[in-house]
Formats: sequence, C-alpha cells, structure tokens
Amino acid sequence: MSISTRARFNLPCINFMTFLGLKIWKVTGHSMFPSIPQHSYVLVVHWFKFKKLKPDQTILINHPQHGLLIKNIALIDKNDLVWCKGENLSSITVEKLGPVNKRQIIGKALKIFKN
Repeated sequence: MSISTRARFNLPCINFMTFLGLKIWKVTGHSMFPSIPQHSYVLVVHWFKFKKLKPDQTILINHPQHGLLIKNIALIDKNDLVWCKGENLSSITVEKLGPVNKRQIIGKALKIFKN
C-alpha cells in the first residue's frame, strides 16, 4: 500500500506536529485492507527508534523499488533486517518485497483514521 502526500491541515497544526516528530500521511492502495482502507490517514511517529520494533507493528518504509509503503512487520531476522507484509492477498509478497534495512524505516504508525 503506498502513501501519498501528507494530509492538509492548517499550518500551525502541522508545524507543531512536525516539532513533536509526528506526520499524517494519506494511504492509497488496498494492500493493507481491511485494517487500513484506501484513502485512510495514518499518524506516523518518527522517533520510534527509541522503542523496539516488533512483529505485527505497522510501519512506514521508503522502499528502493516501490517508494513509500505502509506495511506490517512480518519478522526481524538475525541480521536485524525487517521483513514486511501486507494484509490483503493483492499485496506484494514478503519474499518479493525483500528485507528492509532499519534506515529505510521512516516511522511507526501511531493511529489510523479509517476512511
């Protein structure tokens, strides 16, 4: 599931949220349906690195071939690489997506605002 531009809110709100390390992203695509329907918004926290990542957490990644994606963590391997999965059968498979380096993780989903 890809991510489009940040949601449009008034500028003071965005500046304050950015200061706190939070951004709202609009979701396009169906790969995370039913938990994240298309055109939903996801509040992403960028200071997630202070917390340990775990399987089934929803993260925003910058994938080298597919761009910005919102996915669930399938597993973290012994080399500390993150393998991600979608929820819908039409999603890219874990194997095709391949491992993601933690530097490619933009943030962790804090709240989902369903469409």
